[in-house]
Amino acid sequence: MPASIKVGPNDPCPCWSGKKYKKCCRHHRDWNAILRSGQGFQQHLSIRGRNILFATAVAEALQLDEVEDFSLPRFKKAFTPGAVRKIYEALVELWPPSTDIQSLLKRTDAEVAGLYIGDYQQPFLQRAVVRHSTYADKILLVDPFLHPYVTADEYNPLYEPAQHRAQTLKNVRTFFSLLPWIEAGIVEVIRTPDDFDRELAHGAFRRAEALKFAPDLREKIEASVCELMDRHYEKMSFQSVILAAPDSSLRRHFREAQLDKEGVSEDDFIDYVNRQRDLDPDFLEPVGVGPENGQLHITSTGGTYEIAKLAAQMSGAYLFTDLKARWALIQHDRANSGAESHVWSPFAKAVQETRLNFLNSLSLTHALRLREERRLEGVRSVMRSAWLKDKSDDPFDEQGAIYFAENLKDEVRRAEAEWDEIKSDLAKLGGAELTAGGLLAASPLIATGNASWVAGAAIAGTVGFLLSSHYKQRTFLKRHPAAFFMDVHEFDEDC
Repeated sequence: MPASIKVGPNDPCPCWSGKKYKKCCRHHRDWNAILRSGQGFQQHLSIRGRNILFATAVAEALQLDEVEDFSLPRFKKAFTPGAVRKIYEALVELWPPSTDIQSLLKRTDAEVAGLYIGDYQQPFLQRAVVRHSTYADKILLVDPFLHPYVTADEYNPLYEPAQHRAQTLKNVRTFFSLLPWIEAGIVEVIRTPDDFDRELAHGAFRRAEALKFAPDLREKIEASVCELMDRHYEKMSFQSVILAAPDSSLRRHFREAQLDKEGVSEDDFIDYVNRQRDLDPDFLEPVGVGPENGQLHITSTGGTYEIAKLAAQMSGAYLFTDLKARWALIQHDRANSGAESHVWSPFAKAVQETRLNFLNSLSLTHALRLREERRLEGVRSVMRSAWLKDKSDDPFDEQGAIYFAENLKDEVRRAEAEWDEIKSDLAKLGGAELTAGGLLAASPLIATGNASWVAGAAIAGTVGFLLSSHYKQRTFLKRHPAAFFMDVHEFDEDC
């Protein structure tokens, strides 16, 4: 950096947090010295900065700027093994094993932050972001990309990138759909502590497996598999049985089923399937085509509950979910911790009865526009006030909880009235989003709770994140009773 260039107090902070230097890094790190050195600046970037730089690296790996007409089929063909390896190399460069993740999460610096531990498939992830943008100043999402540091060699995207092409396609689509929210400083895509500590990752998986045998949780945890399958089975089946099948197999099945009697020709059927392959944004290619037949596919719910809770503690966030099994874990955790208080019951009831149903059909684009225009700000203001009160040293009394409950009800009524005005404005909003896609079906399926892909535990060289007394769950739960009530409402019906 030329000697004449200097970062001033009112300049944007070089960590890319989106804040001014004087309100961000000025008293914590000397960016003038860092920039003069010309090296190692990545380790000082904020989470937002790493997210933006990663998006740039992904675009470069896929060579998105070298083609003017980047259609969806051409976009999918860009996910070559070489491109996938470059994407994960960029991930490791931005999130090396030496990353001080505790310090980064602590810097999220939001009055009300929520960490999502639900269904990470679109459109469910989109729904969670839209709904909780009403309540939270910042929404934390767990990065869907596997970290190579804690991944076994046979599944490691740096060593075996070809088998990660389809999942990387889906992850990139999800990440890019959130970029406007990331740039606005509302969404941060975080890494969790187990990405940098193999021993911690192994221990968390072992304890997550043990929860399956807890008498009061077994039934609900088993039902979670049914819950996810019910959401994604139709899409998953169509992709695995029809789209993924080679044309030769499709022709054979067509003849065996005698579909020509339905007035459809064999060639017309193949043409239809090929069109669906091209139009599906999450489908890569049929089995047997390309440099690698097998593809790994990951079903994510934000990692294990234990690690998500640890990340929430570090960032001062509440946990929210749209999965019954995860909600049961939150309830179980709080009941065992003695964190509930009758003082909170009026406010809890008001929050649980809050139904802003009109948010359900909003796209990410429209919801961000409403947020930037500060629409529905009254509801968020009440929640922010309650959260800050909860985190203070002056706890609620019963009258205070009733007061907040009445304020929330009033603001919800105002929001519903405001929605009539908003509906007319929505027609004027432009912008399109990538269509939502379901799961890709393949074998093996890597699901949360399956630790087979985690590299062998190692002590040497690990960051060593331990559940210290500062982050003991009982203290956290008692200091944040509102977290219990901050779930995504209107669960899907039982399977």
